[in-house]
Amino acid sequence: MNVPADRAEPESALTRLRRALRIREALRYTPTVGGVVAPALRVGVSFGAPIAVLVAIGHPDLVPFAAFGAFTSLYCRVDTWSRRARLLPLIALGLVVSVATATMIAAATGNALIGVLVLTAIATVGKLVSDVLEFGPPGGLMFVFAAGAAAYAAHDWSGVGLHIGIMAASAALSVALSLLGNLLHPTGPHRVATARALVAIADHLESPNPATRHRAHHAAHRASATLRGNGRTVTALRAHLADAEHLLHHPAEATHLRDLARKLHRGRIPRPAAAPKLPRNSRHAGAPWSARISPFLPNAGRMLLSCLLAGLITLAVGLDHAYWAVVSASAVLQSTNATATWHRTVQRMTGTLGGAVLAFAMFGFQPSPLAILVLVVVCQLIAELFVQANYALGLLFVTPLALGLASLSNPAAHDDLIVERIATTVLGALVAAAVSLVLINRQSSRRLNAALTGCREAQQQLREADQSTVAESRARLMRAVFALRNAHAVADGEPRHRDPRTREVLDTEHEAYELLAATVPARTSSRA
Repeated sequence: MNVPADRAEPESALTRLRRALRIREALRYTPTVGGVVAPALRVGVSFGAPIAVLVAIGHPDLVPFAAFGAFTSLYCRVDTWSRRARLLPLIALGLVVSVATATMIAAATGNALIGVLVLTAIATVGKLVSDVLEFGPPGGLMFVFAAGAAAYAAHDWSGVGLHIGIMAASAALSVALSLLGNLLHPTGPHRVATARALVAIADHLESPNPATRHRAHHAAHRASATLRGNGRTVTALRAHLADAEHLLHHPAEATHLRDLARKLHRGRIPRPAAAPKLPRNSRHAGAPWSARISPFLPNAGRMLLSCLLAGLITLAVGLDHAYWAVVSASAVLQSTNATATWHRTVQRMTGTLGGAVLAFAMFGFQPSPLAILVLVVVCQLIAELFVQANYALGLLFVTPLALGLASLSNPAAHDDLIVERIATTVLGALVAAAVSLVLINRQSSRRLNAALTGCREAQQQLREADQSTVAESRARLMRAVFALRNAHAVADGEPRHRDPRTREVLDTEHEAYELLAATVPARTSSRA
């Protein structure tokens, strides 16, 4: 958190609102270190393989449902194999249940209002579950996207079973492909996490400030949590990470960290020059479910109200594809606070407008259904290459993809689809942004107070720790610092939050990092 000196004092409500509505941050390009090309190719295969099979056997009408199942591949891009094995089947099941529910209700009633209510419920539950279980990007978005598109495409019972079966098979293929890399590159996620930590630490050493320090510590903590086990590669990576963490607490030249990160990306893991005593991450007892869920309830409430209003307004003005407005509202609310929601609103509107221009050009050539399917796969592949750097860039290619899928069921209305896509997207995004500004997140104050207290208690525990408990006390303090930073980020991004206690947070965080530096593990010589 790079907080200028004048930001450390309380600001007026108008100043906070003006700061929240700036768009510069929304349009910033943020390069991603590693873990981009391989996941994008995996997503391309997950989409392309079932689509190719369906086209080959003469059933292009089933392609959208294969694509909905392939949405599973968008999750856990660079997570460890064990985390993928835990989460991806759950995500696949959630996608199938969402589509099955929306499709069967559409087949039973065909009522647009009921459809909006169902999609609103799916968006709200998807947001809450994805936040609590930490699915990561794209959060709960794909559940409502798939459900809405499926409900719009299917209105009778004759093909419901087949549609769900195709989707389930495609989702299962995506899970299998996501886990297949364990056979080819069993330490791939470990190398990516370590390389990202090394680059983040190098960034901080070259340009030290509170924001780079937090990113460096957070990346190192994530990498440390990834490096479990006793294998030679993991042990070497753990030693390299410990060496970098030592530099984080005792700054020195950091050029070699970037060189080492590049080698890790290429699969080369040099033997560490030293073997620092880096304690393995110990598991800690999780908070009660009620405590884990409560911080996310305000944003789930915003999701419910925004999706409902966006859908109802779309129906009231007579636009078709009401689910696009619901999806747009859901998309911008895959965020933590009102400021982040506004940034995603700007990104969604600019990305959709740019994508609409590409779609006009694409449909201007009157592509055949087969050509549209090829473009869908290509657009998804390119979107995955850019979406992590900036959401708007991803939407440049997601928009033609969505329009291409929609055109398969209505091939004669290309221009109308594009105009309606723009209108519903802007409507849904603006409704969500307005709701996030009006509906106050009162939970953020309580969460920030609790985080401050927890960080101070963790500092005191570390001060009193002896040799046998210092490692666990350091780990607890590190978790407390991250919890404090996350709580402050949420509170600081709420324009109607009266006082995010920025100076107090900065002082507490500084004391914590000073204490962590004073208790950093000693380094020992490497053994041959």
